[in-house]
Amino acid sequence: MEVVLRIACVYVLLTLAFRVLGKRELSQLSPFELVMLLLVAEVVSPALTAGDESLTGALFGAATLLVLTFAHSVLTYRFKTFRKVAEAPPALLVYNGRLVEENLHLDRVRPDEVFAEMHKSGIERLEQVKWGFLEADGKMAFVRADEEETQRAEQTTLA
Repeated sequence: MEVVLRIACVYVLLTLAFRVLGKRELSQLSPFELVMLLLVAEVVSPALTAGDESLTGALFGAATLLVLTFAHSVLTYRFKTFRKVAEAPPALLVYNGRLVEENLHLDRVRPDEVFAEMHKSGIERLEQVKWGFLEADGKMAFVRADEEETQRAEQTTLA
């Protein structure tokens, strides 16, 4: 039972730590961040099992992680309050062709990163973006301003 409690404590601590780190850190790992993540696992590993290297200990450990992951999924689905604590909401980075500086600073996103993601989405200029979001998973999503105008024109033509 001690293994289950140890794993549950470390799971909660790491979940909260990654929540505090922010969305951006989880979307794209640099080599440094990957090494840090591997080292965290290596440092935490002995504390999880307290030296229990038996098959039973490993099975209980794996089962505990699976149950915690499932419970996290159910709780975030069913309870809005838990979801607010466990998952970061999307952040508005671009609004009507302008960068939202405050949100860029809060999520530690550089303007050049926004422009790079815009270009990957086929958007050339900032003025073409109606909304730009940093999603909870760390990826950026954009809504083009000109698509809405095109849709309105099509709806008028069809009516």
